[in-house]
Amino acid sequence: MKQILFGILLAPIFAFIVGCASPGHQINPNITVYDRAKVSKMPVELPGNYGTENYGRLTLATLPGTLTSNAFDDSNMKYMGLRMQSELAKLKRFSVYAMQGADSSILQDLADFGEIELPEQAPATVDLLASWNTNVHAEEVRSGRTKRITFNCTINLTCKDMRTGKIKFTKDLDFRVYRNQTLDRGGTVIAGYNYRSKSDVQSLFQDLATQAAIRIANELGNEYPVGGRVTGVRGTTLRMQMDCGVEQGVAKGMEMVIYAKLDGMDIPLGNATATPGVNSSMLEFWRKNTKDPDAEQILKDIQTKPDWLSKNPDTLFAVGYGMAMPPEWQTKEMYISN
Repeated sequence: MKQILFGILLAPIFAFIVGCASPGHQINPNITVYDRAKVSKMPVELPGNYGTENYGRLTLATLPGTLTSNAFDDSNMKYMGLRMQSELAKLKRFSVYAMQGADSSILQDLADFGEIELPEQAPATVDLLASWNTNVHAEEVRSGRTKRITFNCTINLTCKDMRTGKIKFTKDLDFRVYRNQTLDRGGTVIAGYNYRSKSDVQSLFQDLATQAAIRIANELGNEYPVGGRVTGVRGTTLRMQMDCGVEQGVAKGMEMVIYAKLDGMDIPLGNATATPGVNSSMLEFWRKNTKDPDAEQILKDIQTKPDWLSKNPDTLFAVGYGMAMPPEWQTKEMYISN
């Protein structure tokens, strides 16, 4: 088994496991997604852990540790580890590189999905390192000719900021995924999930990986919210341009806080909704911060002085609430809003 650096450069991402799914749903992430209706009920304030040093795309290295299970062998668990890492690349918020030992047979199996490429060399710098241990514990309950299998998953996750060398957070994350079986009189599986079916096992691991990725995205989004610098503004309407877009993790409809960095203070001015392009976004300003007299004065100056931004460069910024989810995570089966 040799250690190789895998670059996840295409669709899917890295995965971890959080929260708790209700028995009625296969995937039920506890992720916070903000829309205008929700934001309108909140005060105009900056999210925790915001900071201009984290705006733009961050490089995330992922490192699985132990992968254990009472239901699957080492080869299957290594497959799950690779799927987990692959799932996270969908976020766009990060350039994901996977540090994962695997043999060629597992890689060949994954090649059918077009998930993984082997870069010629490691990235020059790494911003963040996510490492984790995974355990999948299966429990079975039989009732007549049907059987319910509960896959209890636990991820012991650590995120380290490689720029400072500090551990940003450590989490123990738990959730469940369910499968049903129909049995004949002798107890042989005749319908539903089958451990002997390669496609059934791979489908299960894909669900585990997706569920984990959705939840870890929420953790990372709370720690490293998406944001950018305001590079243009129309004073009368307060329509704005930001220097980050889809490639930096901005999603259509993402709700953001506009704030000004003046006199050593960050002053929240109001809320705006993003319409992203590839590397820039339009921001529709829709609510002023009327609770702060400094905010009101700054907004008045911006609206009445056409040259305000040019005279105050690198002063206006925007930062988002929550983490933007890829469209494929938002299906009825995978995503249930709070």
